[in-house]
Amino acid sequence: MMEEDILHEVMRMAQAEGCNDVKIVLSEKTADDITVLSGKVDKMQHATIRSLSLNLFIDGRDGYFYTNRVSLQGMRDFIRKAVEATRMLESDIAQTLPDPARYYRGGGVDLRTADPLLPAVTPQEKTRLALACNQEIAGKHPALISADTRYSDHYSRLWYLVSNGFEGFEQNSSVSLTTICTVDGVGGQHPMDGWGESRICFAGFPWEGISRKGLDRTLRKIGQHPIASGHYQLLVESPVADHLLQPMLAALSGQALQQQMSFLANCQGQQVGSPLLDLVDDPLIPGTRGASYFDYDGVALERRSIFSKGRLCTYFIDTPNSHRLGMPATTQCAHHLIFTPGTDTLDDLLCKAGDAILVTDFNGGNCDPSTGNFSYGIEGFHYKDGICVEPVSGINVTGNMLHLWRHLVGVANDADPWNVDLIPSLLFEDISFGGTAG
Repeated sequence: MMEEDILHEVMRMAQAEGCNDVKIVLSEKTADDITVLSGKVDKMQHATIRSLSLNLFIDGRDGYFYTNRVSLQGMRDFIRKAVEATRMLESDIAQTLPDPARYYRGGGVDLRTADPLLPAVTPQEKTRLALACNQEIAGKHPALISADTRYSDHYSRLWYLVSNGFEGFEQNSSVSLTTICTVDGVGGQHPMDGWGESRICFAGFPWEGISRKGLDRTLRKIGQHPIASGHYQLLVESPVADHLLQPMLAALSGQALQQQMSFLANCQGQQVGSPLLDLVDDPLIPGTRGASYFDYDGVALERRSIFSKGRLCTYFIDTPNSHRLGMPATTQCAHHLIFTPGTDTLDDLLCKAGDAILVTDFNGGNCDPSTGNFSYGIEGFHYKDGICVEPVSGINVTGNMLHLWRHLVGVANDADPWNVDLIPSLLFEDISFGGTAG
């Protein structure tokens, strides 16, 4: 049977069992994963996954069920048991489907989120490219202990059917190649770092130079050590800058607001950050990762301002939490974030920063969702007036998210256009670091 026929037959079965409403998502995914360790293939995996998920709505009850046995032969019994389980749940009148007027109704240009040629690329070709990437740095430096290269890809298709008026299809793909290096440092240390690239399509992928860049990034860490505790400028490199943005986004979710676990509750329309905090979610740009015309519920997506010159513009509120909070529903989450870039390069910001810590990686830590207080382990480099003084590690950056973002003083222009989220390097002033006794 065609996928659409399966969806409609499952819908008919569920409604025959007494469901008021039904949401069905049928997913097909193929994925390859190849690991090369120090010049030899260490692991190869190929997966083909077909699955079906159900949301069954019965008298204020919402049951969620999942199966990877997608055949109509056993589906009737699966649905019958799912209905029985749903009837045992507590009733919650907030658990409803979205207003049908909010669904995506079609139209628009092709968002080019999938590479139709990817499934035809052979495992031999993928393995050859992973081996070639790994071999780039073989014997290139005496300190190199190991180089772990990983190739991965996926090609996914999803079909949606919702009983109150939504039917949709989307597809996406990704190809990524990453090398992680370990080198011999000083004092028994073994610094580790690397580099990776990711694209939607196989053709045009930048296969060369990834391992060399990964090795260079690792070698510069030799000699890492803690520095004196104190206040420094904090410059977060673009590849990890979203680590500091995620707690802000988590605080905007309807679930966080409903559970009273958001330090940004009751802040819509207020100035919560520096005027440089300017962020939009734009999932409608063709050829970008994360692009989509609708969210997982089928709700039509749009370009949405999240922070405008430091002012909070929106929350991410799904339908059930909209009912619970008495607030307008928006969408579940961000899909393709774009942080308004500045005109400076990373080097420009380093020169402007004075006495600064350039953070290239985060090592553990957490942020309290109700207060915004955070503490993260970091590693990177100590700079003075644009000159690297020393590599650093074993130190923590601490503070409060609202204080941090109100002290954003610089935004670079170096966001990777191929990332799902386009976040450039960010400079914050007067931030507390804990290292050794000063």
